[in-house]
Amino acid sequence: MITIEGIKVKARTIPEKKLVTVWSALTAKPFPRVKVFQLEDSDFDEILRRRKCRADERRELEEWGQVLSAKGTDACVFNADEAAECDYVILVRENPYHRLEEVLEHELSHIAREDL
Repeated sequence: MITIEGIKVKARTIPEKKLVTVWSALTAKPFPRVKVFQLEDSDFDEILRRRKCRADERRELEEWGQVLSAKGTDACVFNADEAAECDYVILVRENPYHRLEEVLEHELSHIAREDL
């Protein structure tokens, strides 16, 4: 169980080994402190609803040409707070619409490009 946006949710941790493999294909930069949690779809949707802000909507418009609904979103990445013991957190829905490796590549690329 982890607490995100004030709610406790069951989460499965994605192994760092998998993240490092994806990261290494993206960049030669050192691997940052990243935690990835896979959440039940309903919990993921609720957290995305609570986290939504104008900056997220602007980024979605730039990246996808539209503001995305939580229902069509596979994952999100954000800067972690100091208590998280990492620099970035990635949340992935339990049943993503794309393969997990593709989702991780997309979210980690945001970190590599420093466009958060």
